[in-house]
Order: sequence, then structure tokens, then C-alpha cells
Amino acid sequence: MSLFDVLSKGFCSKKRESNEILSQEEYKDKFLHGDEYIKRELYDEYISRRLSEEFGLKYNEKIKKWHSEWSANRRFVVELCYPRGNHIYLRWGYNYDFIPDINSKNKLTWHRTESSVKIHIADAWYNHIEDEREQDCGYTKEEFYNPRKCTSFQYQIPTYTSDIEFALEYIKNVIDKNIPLIREWINNVQTVDDAITVLNQRIVTLPHIYVPYMCHIRAFLYAKNNDIDNAIESIKQGYENSEIPQVIIDKLVQIANG
Repeated sequence: MSLFDVLSKGFCSKKRESNEILSQEEYKDKFLHGDEYIKRELYDEYISRRLSEEFGLKYNEKIKKWHSEWSANRRFVVELCYPRGNHIYLRWGYNYDFIPDINSKNKLTWHRTESSVKIHIADAWYNHIEDEREQDCGYTKEEFYNPRKCTSFQYQIPTYTSDIEFALEYIKNVIDKNIPLIREWINNVQTVDDAITVLNQRIVTLPHIYVPYMCHIRAFLYAKNNDIDNAIESIKQGYENSEIPQVIIDKLVQIANG
């Protein structure tokens, strides 16, 4: 049974108003203490419909992602991200046709086909929404699993429930809350310069483990802007004391001169 089926059968009329935020007790009762797994097949159809309506995206069943057609060397992609824990979140961003990865044999690999879709520069709810917690080091017992304080639970999809009908309606609201954030990001990140600005901000704030690959992405964005000097500086920052594969430098030069 899809979410559309649930809604059309009138189950929603038995539930809360869609814009009402659950209390900590209600959230724990519906999701923390539940033992029924919420299969993504139950809400994939709703995500597909909303992303098609709002952004013209199509669902790629093979790789279970949503994406646009290619335009200006990029396509817009939305996927479900599965971090550790009992929640899933929507992740979105651009897949560029001029940014390769490099494999263990120092060969460049690309993400241009229907079966090879990748988000090179990504975004999610946490770059838009701040929690209302009272301390920087973490959540108090009173705040955790309280959507009114720990607002992440308003923007993430729960994976278990004690009430599947309620959960599907709640997930609908979660998806709808993410739609304006997706639209805001698309509006703000239009050009290669915009993407470089986003990466420049994140490289200085994110943990070191994420920096090398972000520098790799930024290098190819600089190259696309015909800025080979900054492209080389960025790739050097990504590799630090390691030797940069010549195939990467050659490709950066080729793109910058293209």
C-alpha cells in the first residue's frame, strides 16, 4: 500500500493537523518504541510525485534516485541517505558531467549515465535548520526525541513505528517540509561560481575527513571556469603531501583550456 493509497482512503482525517509538531512523548510513542519497519516502497511514490510536481524530476528505479535531465553540464539529483541510527533524510545537489573520480588504477571514471548518478555538491536539511537546543555539546534528556527542540525530527524520515498509518502521514509532512529547502538551494546555487562559494564555506568548517574530496570537486569547478591556477591550488590542498596523479592535472588543464 502506497502513501497515496493511505491518504486517499481517508486515514489522514483521523490524524493530527499536518502542521502540528509532535511532543516528545508522542514522538517516542509513535517512532522510538515502534517495531514495525517502514518500507521505503510505501512512500517512494509520494516523493516521486512531489519531486516531479515541484522540480520535474524523474525516479530512476535502478539506482533508486531522482534526477533531472542534463542541462548546462549538470543534472539535479535527490536521494535518500541512510546514516547510522533510525532515521533517513533527503539529500540533494548537482551531478556534473565534467567532474571525474579516480579509481585504484589511476583511471578517471565518470558519472554521466543513467546507472551512474552521483551528487558532487550536496545539501540537506541540516544546512538550513538550526536546532533549539540549550547547549552546544549535545542534547539534554528533555530535548532529545523532542521535535519542538531537536528539530531534526521534523525533517528526517523515521524507520520504525508503532502506527504505520500515522507514520506515513508523518513522512508526507517531512517530505513537504524539505521541499522549500530544496527550492531555496536550487535558487541560491545556480552557477559554477555559486558552487565554488558553497565549497569554500564548507571546507573551512567541516571535519578534515571530508576536505580532500571537496577540494577535488572544487578544483574541477575552477577548471570549468578557466581558472587553472586556483584549480591546481585546490587539488594540491586535497592531496596535501601525497603525489597528485598526473592524469588529474592533465584533465584539469584540458578542461580549463577547453
